[in-house]
Amino acid sequence: MREDSKRNILNDFLNIAIIVLFVIVAYLLYSLVMKSVNTTEKETAILPIVTDTTKKKENTTNQPNLTIQLEILNGTSQSGVASIFTDFLRKQGFDVVDYGNYQSTDEPKTLIIDRSGSSSKCKKIASTLGISEKQIIQQLNSTLYVDATVVIGKDFKELKPFQ
Repeated sequence: MREDSKRNILNDFLNIAIIVLFVIVAYLLYSLVMKSVNTTEKETAILPIVTDTTKKKENTTNQPNLTIQLEILNGTSQSGVASIFTDFLRKQGFDVVDYGNYQSTDEPKTLIIDRSGSSSKCKKIASTLGISEKQIIQQLNSTLYVDATVVIGKDFKELKPFQ
């Protein structure tokens, strides 16, 4: 009789364990289903209603120059000039990804080095800074991941960031 009572206790324990595991699996499945339903509802709520006016505004941004990525290098012995140019160009909507010092500190004029072959972007930078388009040179370099490099020269006080 003792063996029967041990078997009954063991069977009861195993039955309870099976029920507990079943409840846990059911809860996990419920959570998974609810999470996927909530995600779908959120995605639907986030998607805008497309109308004719929405389609027209797709290409319009508040910062049209944000797609122009720049590097600013100080070619003068005056410290902090690259930081001032960086702040100015970022306020104008440009994406300045890096700034620092140029290899020389004796550059007479500010110049723009075209790195991507996009002269229209460089012309926009020149116009924003008040630089002549004659001061744009082309040195393509796809390893820099920028559209242009602005090398600040000794004429920096005559340019728009300092006016």
